[in-house]
Amino acid sequence: MRGIWDKFRAALCISGGNHRPPPTHSSPGLVAGGDEGGGGEALQEDLLSALPDDVLLLVLVRLPSAAAAARTSVLSRRWRRLWAQLPWLRFPEPADLARTRAALGALAAPALHKLHIVADDSDPGDAAAVLLLAAPRLTGTLVLHHVLPHRAWTGGSVDLPCFEKAVWIHLCLGYHGLAFPLTGVFAKLTVLHLYCVRFHGPCDLGVGLSSARCPSLRVLCVYNALGVSNFAIHSVSVISMYLGCVKELQQLTIVAPMLRHLVVFGCFVDGGRQPVAQISAPVLEMLWWDDAYDMSSVQLGKLSHLRDLRTLCMVSNGYPNYPYNWDPMMLLQRFQFQKIPILHLLIIYPANLMDSQHLAEIITLRRPDIEELSLLLGLSARGHAFGPCVFHLLSIFCGIRKLKMEIFKETKVEPSCSLGCVCHQPQNWETEELCLNSLLEVEICGLRGSEHELAFLKRLLKWTAVLKIITLVFDPSVTVSDQICQELLDHSRAETCMKIYLYRNGQWIKGDV
Repeated sequence: MRGIWDKFRAALCISGGNHRPPPTHSSPGLVAGGDEGGGGEALQEDLLSALPDDVLLLVLVRLPSAAAAARTSVLSRRWRRLWAQLPWLRFPEPADLARTRAALGALAAPALHKLHIVADDSDPGDAAAVLLLAAPRLTGTLVLHHVLPHRAWTGGSVDLPCFEKAVWIHLCLGYHGLAFPLTGVFAKLTVLHLYCVRFHGPCDLGVGLSSARCPSLRVLCVYNALGVSNFAIHSVSVISMYLGCVKELQQLTIVAPMLRHLVVFGCFVDGGRQPVAQISAPVLEMLWWDDAYDMSSVQLGKLSHLRDLRTLCMVSNGYPNYPYNWDPMMLLQRFQFQKIPILHLLIIYPANLMDSQHLAEIITLRRPDIEELSLLLGLSARGHAFGPCVFHLLSIFCGIRKLKMEIFKETKVEPSCSLGCVCHQPQNWETEELCLNSLLEVEICGLRGSEHELAFLKRLLKWTAVLKIITLVFDPSVTVSDQICQELLDHSRAETCMKIYLYRNGQWIKGDV
């Protein structure tokens, strides 16, 4: 490879320098410097075109699109149809699939390593023809992405051919129909992404993706899909699986002895359906169950290797049986006697909080034993107080060694909530003591320097006796005074390293103490 690039650089240096070698009419390519035979400049030797095909193809493959590569045919006979030998074809603009089909038909390369298409509203028949032409020669990556993923193509459907040698397939079809082949083995396929797809046809999706048909599959992602009511997959190779908004799903069965990461998001929560799932994943390390949950109908098996648990978003103030709170509470109780290193919770603060039981009071003592608590706080523009809720979560998970908080706040300007707002309840967190004797590290992002945030930080620093590092990252949209920073530093112990990140004059600045 280095020798090829040396030849290319040498050709560029000679062609671009002041030295003009005498014309050599036997050269494979000539560039006219003026009107030939009309007294113009003598023909200059085209040293670039004299390079071997493999070097010129390295030039063409770095052009932004297949169309740009094809336009090089006008340079000389030497470049004519050279693009047809490219192993990579890119159609980044919304492409007319009829033209893409013609380009694939003219391709002379024996193997196609990458095909990337951003599709327009072309006839689905052209999409099917493109896939059929690509299937026998594709040895790498296929990307077919509908430019408007949430607007379906009109009519028709696509029969997916068997890609025996493809390694990575990404299909986003705008809820267009997709049928898996009844026969054939995707022998090399390791990553499969299916977005905005409406499945149909005689082949069951789970059967098509199981080990007999996809023996090398490692990563599976199905998102925004229709047409799947019963998804049962048996795979001895899959390691990561993401199922998001499979909107008609009624029953889920996963048998995957090597599965380590599983995400189930928004598949059962709509329509009032009881979630039914049977999951056998004995080495699972990360579970993100952001969906309806019922301990009687969702069987997760023995997850003795689980290290990372993520739950459905919870509303900070809601009735105990409020569905967005009930499901994650039941999931936490499922792991009440298990040690899990990392727990992620998403807490939502809507603009109008319900005057009802506080979230922290809903969470009982039946919870997993964790080492790191990661909180994502979604605040409305009214600036609700998160101190009471976080205080009670810390009182429950008081043995944690690390706390991570990320604060998101709507940018829309609304009146701040009053001191009588339910988000300030209960108020005992401002005076009650809390012993976080194991907490060594704290990281908080998205701070705005409000009076409530400063009060919470001061209390947190007082509760921690062995804290080693605290990192505070302020939102780049706010200006934080040196006085606030100094006030925080004054409340920090000498043995605690406090890192404060501020955004000033278009760049981040950091202060370590």
